[in-house]
Amino acid sequence: MSCSIDEPTMTVAEKRAKARAVHVGFCCKCKTTKSTIIVRYAEYCDPCFLIALDSKFRTALRNARPYRVVTPENVMLAFSGGSSSRSLIHLFDVFHSLPPEVVSNKQQPKIYNDIHVCHIDESSLFESTIQSQEQTDSSINHNGLPQSTMVQAQSIVAKYGYKFHGVRIEDIYDPEWTDSRCFEAVATLITSLPRDQLVTSGQAPELLSKILPLSTDATFNNKIETPSPDQERPKLSQQEKIEKLKTLLGVCTTLTAREMILQHFKSSLLIQLAKRAKCTILALGDSATRVAIQIIGLTATGRGFSLPHETSLLSNWVQDCKVIRPLKDCLVKELDTYCSLNSLELIERHSANLDWSVKTKGDVKSIKRLTEDFITGLDKDFPSTVATVCRTAAKLTPPEVTYENKCPLCLGPVQEGVQEWKERITVTTAPPDSSNNATNVSDGCCSSNGAVCCGGGANNGSASSCLPPLSKDQDSVATLPFSSLLCYGCLTNLRDLDLKSMSSEDSQEGSLFVLPPYVAETILDRSGYSSLEDYKQPTSSSRDPRESLREQIKDFLIDSDDEDEV
Repeated sequence: MSCSIDEPTMTVAEKRAKARAVHVGFCCKCKTTKSTIIVRYAEYCDPCFLIALDSKFRTALRNARPYRVVTPENVMLAFSGGSSSRSLIHLFDVFHSLPPEVVSNKQQPKIYNDIHVCHIDESSLFESTIQSQEQTDSSINHNGLPQSTMVQAQSIVAKYGYKFHGVRIEDIYDPEWTDSRCFEAVATLITSLPRDQLVTSGQAPELLSKILPLSTDATFNNKIETPSPDQERPKLSQQEKIEKLKTLLGVCTTLTAREMILQHFKSSLLIQLAKRAKCTILALGDSATRVAIQIIGLTATGRGFSLPHETSLLSNWVQDCKVIRPLKDCLVKELDTYCSLNSLELIERHSANLDWSVKTKGDVKSIKRLTEDFITGLDKDFPSTVATVCRTAAKLTPPEVTYENKCPLCLGPVQEGVQEWKERITVTTAPPDSSNNATNVSDGCCSSNGAVCCGGGANNGSASSCLPPLSKDQDSVATLPFSSLLCYGCLTNLRDLDLKSMSSEDSQEGSLFVLPPYVAETILDRSGYSSLEDYKQPTSSSRDPRESLREQIKDFLIDSDDEDEV
């Protein structure tokens, strides 16, 4: 039989909806009340819709907690202010508000002990500058900063009696939000090529990092100033943190890079908030629509390796804290309707708009926004699109990697051989004077191609860099690898940075931007340094962490002289 577009066809969802419905226009559950809500060809009345959504939520919680509950755990709910996270708080309250006879039953213990709610305030990034906000936005506080969403979020959580934890997005530059909670240093990036060769070179240069004290003067002067024991280092003000964050986002030449970096910062803060509150579970309000958008977007940005961890119902990647997504089977349309039926208050302006200072023609678009338009537009005519994408990605199994091997920027798993594989598949053009460039870059480096620094040269007296000798002001700062520590997604995302704003080997100026302390702490940990004090030692007396490992296994090594004698 030949195919014809005029021939009427019914999808599986339409057939099931037709089989469930007694009469068209009536609820498919009670079958006695006229329907008011249509979701995926299924018609519901208001009470039956609330019951169906609550049933989806409870089923997801059971699937995320397959083992028997012995002791109740603490859970942290991430609340951004939108309909998804707002529904998450209300559904947890309905689920946790059990009758007394059920609570007292020993055979059905409580799954969750204490419920905490955290909120990340992004109001400092609502506009490009404070001056533009003073002209257009009337919600400015007495300090000249934009009106915070913290107060509104705290008032919403107070109605449920949950413990509230709030933090501003610019506080990512606070040493308190690191694993050690006192890492007072940031990371700056430099390139392995001079500025005059960044344009002519056909291959992306190796990015190296330097760990500098967390102070405005020391960061931009690229010097280390060790204070006296009785002198405390001045802390950054709130305005200085905002400037550092905006400077870092301003270096990104595309909107996709900005959104990805900001998402990494928020994920790091959420993890720290959950650990500080002693919560072993972090619940995110990601809906099925958002998960489908993430699946396509993360695949397009090269994050397929960590895709199971970032979109699954249960992720065990975060150490000492499980990440769950109980709303993974609920559409964003269902959650919007749920908030409307329960008259739940939302924070209208809760997410940052990063369109400022992006130079482009026409509408500013990112991969995330293009994917969102694609999924939502396709879902109007094909309601099974979101469910199909989510079910397909759910078949992926998380990779077996150790937590110590994590990316400094996104804190996700890192695949082996990422940089070598990226070099093989990247099409580049040879520089005009390839002989001179190869000599300048690969001199004293064990790398064969010269574009990738191995981190094992000894030209500058330090075993952690292959660059030429540093100046007198920089001789106490050892360069550490950065590109080789990143996952493929972050390595691809950094190509959208303005490399000219970084310092190069023939420049004494510091980078115009700095990475937060948690990035610098992870770089030191991955490079083998035990503490910041160990890294601060002069390069002439400091030791390569690999040398200590070599001494530990020296008894198992065979010297070349012994081989000749044999």
